[in-house]
Amino acid sequence: MLPKDILAVCLATVYLLVYCVLLQFNNTHIFGLWMFLLSPILMAWTVYTVLKYGKYNGPELGDKEFGYQDKAKDE
Repeated sequence: MLPKDILAVCLATVYLLVYCVLLQFNNTHIFGLWMFLLSPILMAWTVYTVLKYGKYNGPELGDKEFGYQDKAKDE
């Protein structure tokens, strides 16, 4: 089974794709509306799950103020 954070992101992505597909058809707009209204719950669950179970693999900042990994501090 996938880790909980990856599962949450995958489910949110599939939900978004289904929502976009439903909006393309004329007779499924009501389902799209309900999915739109329920999407904040899904996003809150996704954020909570990623913050609780996600793992950060980057270096610890320690006493440094600069935390970007893709740029040097001088830039």
